[in-house]
Amino acid sequence: MKKSLADRIEQYLKVLIDRSEENQIEIQRAELAETFCCVPSQVTYVLSTRFTESEGYYTHSRRGGKGFVRITRFNVDNYNTDELSNQLFIYLEALLNSGLITSREAGMVKSIFVSGLRYIPPENRYNLVKAIGEGVKEYINNNE
Repeated sequence: MKKSLADRIEQYLKVLIDRSEENQIEIQRAELAETFCCVPSQVTYVLSTRFTESEGYYTHSRRGGKGFVRITRFNVDNYNTDELSNQLFIYLEALLNSGLITSREAGMVKSIFVSGLRYIPPENRYNLVKAIGEGVKEYINNNE
């Protein structure tokens, strides 16, 4: 059975992502359209319907002469907000136990963490938590 153009574009992009070390590629919409002898809107259609967050992909695009589309694949299971929040709470507990913050301050920061994570793309949450953890450890070490 012959594959549709959209299927071929999708498969091509997934192979490129699989081959990349960072699970991320940058392409130019016009170049990809030229490769598949189609219009750029066909590429846009594939990106918007087959590379969605619910499918484990994050896309970012910049239009214009130097424009690009960046597609990042992430494992949805690895970006559980509850697990990340628990890790952040462990960091807060360390600050609280070291006497560097009060329980009132810990409660406020917990609220900020949970609210903030809702607005961070899933593939960036891990790096955010990691960076906050490193900052908390550094803060504790510098204030002991």
